[in-house]
Amino acid sequence: MSALLARRARAALQLAASLWLAACGNASWDGVDEAVVRRVAEDAGRHDTGPLFAGLEGDLLLFAFLWAGLLAGFALGYFSRVLFVERAGAPAGKAGGEGLRAD
Repeated sequence: MSALLARRARAALQLAASLWLAACGNASWDGVDEAVVRRVAEDAGRHDTGPLFAGLEGDLLLFAFLWAGLLAGFALGYFSRVLFVERAGAPAGKAGGEGLRAD
C-alpha cells in the first residue's frame, strides 16, 4: 500500500512541477544588478558606464579569468615559501630530507 502511495505522491509532485514550469517558463528573472543596483544607482543620479571588461565576452572572459587565477595562484605559491619554508634568512632545507635523523 505504501508503494502505491509513494508513486501517487511522486506523480503529483511531477505534475505540480511541470505546471509551475509551464506557468513561469516565459517569465524574465531579473538579476540583482537589474532589480536592485540599477534602481538604487538611478535614484542617486548615477548612470551606467558599461562593462568593466568591454572587449571580453563569453568564453574569452572565462579564459581571461582562468589565466588571472593561474598567475595569482603561482605568485601566491611562490611567495608563500618565505612564510612556510625559509626562516629568518636561513635557506630552505636540503632536498630529500638529508638533515633528518631516524633513531
